[in-house]
Amino acid sequence: MTTIGVIGTGYWGKNHVRTYSELVSENVIDSVKICDIDEKRAHELGNAFNIEYLTDHRELLSDPDIDAVSIVTPSHTHYPLAKEFMEAGKDVLVEKPMTMDSKEAEHLVEVSEDTGQILMVGHIFRHHPAVKELKKRIDLGEFGSIQLITSNRLSFGAPRKDMGVVYALGIHEVDMFCHLVDKEYPDSILATTRCNLQPDIEETAMITMDLGDTTAHALESWLMPAYGKQRDLVVVGSEKAAKIDYLKPQELQIFDIRIAEQDFNGKSAFSVENEGSYTIPIPYAEPLKEELRHFVDCIRNRNTPISDGVVGMRAVKMAEAVLRSAREGRRIQF
Repeated sequence: MTTIGVIGTGYWGKNHVRTYSELVSENVIDSVKICDIDEKRAHELGNAFNIEYLTDHRELLSDPDIDAVSIVTPSHTHYPLAKEFMEAGKDVLVEKPMTMDSKEAEHLVEVSEDTGQILMVGHIFRHHPAVKELKKRIDLGEFGSIQLITSNRLSFGAPRKDMGVVYALGIHEVDMFCHLVDKEYPDSILATTRCNLQPDIEETAMITMDLGDTTAHALESWLMPAYGKQRDLVVVGSEKAAKIDYLKPQELQIFDIRIAEQDFNGKSAFSVENEGSYTIPIPYAEPLKEELRHFVDCIRNRNTPISDGVVGMRAVKMAEAVLRSAREGRRIQF
């Protein structure tokens, strides 16, 4: 028997509820319960999916049928809720950012180790089908040495009140860049941010990470009307390059192109070898569903999640370094 509780039924919490309901219908889990302090919202969602709903999370804490919870609440509540549930013997998936403070993130890792409970963080793009295919090919050496990574998360819309783009968007990039090249932390981070509408809530951030042989750049902005909603990743290796459009999980574009160095009478010359590009079709899989399946598998088999508490903690520390670099106007070393 596996029963999951979902705490928080806002914009993203609804997606957790929908996906767990699908996993129930597929016999992956047995049941799901939902909890939200907004009774009207919990009632409506409970009726829509024919799911039991609660308004007090403490009822889930003491429920012997609950094996684990997804915490999809405002970020400042992640720490106390995750701590409380792990100490009550429940496995926990907490949405990113894991916490808004690295000391709290460190403590959650300690609680997970002390209690033996699974702690997983919702870094969903690690479960994106195109990312998994790209990572596999990088690890096999198909791209040679990775020289450059760039990513853009751009849109035009009202900014959030509780956090800026670094914690809302950029935390994906700092995690993904390290994940792709198997680094725990970058050697350094240099960043600039801009707060145009609210003090201390950045709407735009430019992040540069030194990853040894690899340099990575990320542009995050809620003030970019020119491209619609843009979510992309480009990886340039010494042998090939690749592009992912995060909004198209069924595609990985490969560029069979490289810069070759030749010797002419003791002098170096460079030329471009371009054998064209092609798109690799990938079977469709919803990233959130893949993430929640992975969580369930970790619960049952006591496996370490690919985005465990340590991964979530590192991402928070890197996000803090981004904001510190922008605030102090200098490169932050790791």
